[in-house]
Amino acid sequence: MKDAIETSAIAFIAIVAIVLIFAAVLGLRSIIETKRRRKVRAKADAEAWTELLGNQLKIAPVSVGDLEAAAALDRARKLHYNAVEKLKTAKKAKQFARIRTYALAGLHNLNIMRRRLGKAPGPQGPMPFNAASPAKNAKRDKNVRDVPTGPSTGLPF
Repeated sequence: MKDAIETSAIAFIAIVAIVLIFAAVLGLRSIIETKRRRKVRAKADAEAWTELLGNQLKIAPVSVGDLEAAAALDRARKLHYNAVEKLKTAKKAKQFARIRTYALAGLHNLNIMRRRLGKAPGPQGPMPFNAASPAKNAKRDKNVRDVPTGPSTGLPF
């Protein structure tokens, strides 16, 4: 009888250990997949905003008479150049988020130029540029979902 109880206890402990290992593996796979999805989404957003900035620069005037407008146009071109260069080497979601910020800042500079020239503003990016990251917001309020918007999603921004 004592052997049966010991055997049953060992079998129960083995089953619990297997279940715990299985749960840990599934949790780890879930974390890895979530990071991969965030990186893919961040890359798509960065590429889309950079492409939008490039398209807006193509239709921007080559030279501008107003000094402030010319400076804003020059800043937008530099930001676009930096975004395109960094897109070639970026590998992490944080790097893609920084590239997206460059593109949004470039769009902001183009709108400054347009306002100085008395033209209608172009596409607006989400404001503010330096908002807290979605991970920080998620820690603060777990009931809020991060819903991406912008050119890569097809949703209005």
